[in-house]
Amino acid sequence: MTTGWELHEPSPIEFMHGRLMDEFHNWRKTKTKNTTVMIDGSDFNSIVVKAKLATYEKYKVLGLDKAILKSDLIKSTDK
Repeated sequence: MTTGWELHEPSPIEFMHGRLMDEFHNWRKTKTKNTTVMIDGSDFNSIVVKAKLATYEKYKVLGLDKAILKSDLIKSTDK
């Protein structure tokens, strides 16, 4: 029996959230087995960049890595 979710992909934000968590835990496991760990800005940035690049690649068709005119954002929220 199908639930219908098999035909869907997560939104880009949900995908990126999952990748951020995966990347954080991969990094954390190189430091400690604890779930609480000190992190500096450089390490945090590396985690975010990996997740962003994976998101850009997965959703390439959406052009998420392209700049958007502010006026286009206003138009899309007027709907």
